Amino acid sequence: MGSLACVIFLLFAVSVAVSLFAYTFFWFENSASFRSGKRSFIELLGGFFSGIFSLPMVIVCFPFGWTGKLQRPKSVSSSEPVIILTHGLYHNASGWALFKRRLHKAGFNNIFLMNYGSFFTSFENVLEKFEGFVSEVRQSTPGQPLILIGHSLGGLVSRVYAEKANEQEAPLAVITLGAPHQGSRMTAFGPGQLASSLVYRGPLYEELERMGREIPCPAIAFYSPADALVLPEEGLKAPYGGWIHCETAPVSHVSMLFSASVSRQVIDQVNCILNR
Repeated sequence: MGSLACVIFLLFAVSVAVSLFAYTFFWFENSASFRSGKRSFIELLGGFFSGIFSLPMVIVCFPFGWTGKLQRPKSVSSSEPVIILTHGLYHNASGWALFKRRLHKAGFNNIFLMNYGSFFTSFENVLEKFEGFVSEVRQSTPGQPLILIGHSLGGLVSRVYAEKANEQEAPLAVITLGAPHQGSRMTAFGPGQLASSLVYRGPLYEELERMGREIPCPAIAFYSPADALVLPEEGLKAPYGGWIHCETAPVSHVSMLFSASVSRQVIDQVNCILNR
């Protein structure tokens, strides 16, 4: 077996193991729903198999996520809205490669991708870095409408930024994909301070709720019925009113970044917001 074949086999084996691990917990968490018929095995299989094929894409693309060319548009149009895409825990900007391409095809070109590290940091540090990044983007695109789109932790950071923003700083809209709005029990397996802070209904979320600020703009939370990384499913729902919750096809947590149907749903919502 050649070296390339060995690498491919190893990637596939790791992907199967990770997906099997995650969906074993998904089954236990939702076993009562499966027995009662509220959930179907089709959802579980959809998440399991999409998870197997999405992890190798993340691993292969990861080294390209730190290049400046991917993070900023070649040129900025003053007649278009600005979109900031923010990745999730343990990812980087490369996870948005397909999603960004689909946005381009839909006519959106002012796309900025934020990067942050997942180790040796905290939620507060990531939020501070995000606020600085948004400020830089606003300076280069003064007066243009801003839409925040975040996957997983990136969605939570986008939400909290909007909650804290004053009237002048508030974005036009916030869209999240698989965001742990109330945390996840699966973060117990994640290494690092940042992951452990995202435990379901933990101290971070108590602090965020004490802020008492509802989101000041249209807010849409996309969630997959087969998300095995944010458990329980309630963790995917914003803890207060003002949010629209949209279910996607049964794909894995990571596969939301690569799914054509999820991209279409998001683009349709962006167009609806802009046409209001």
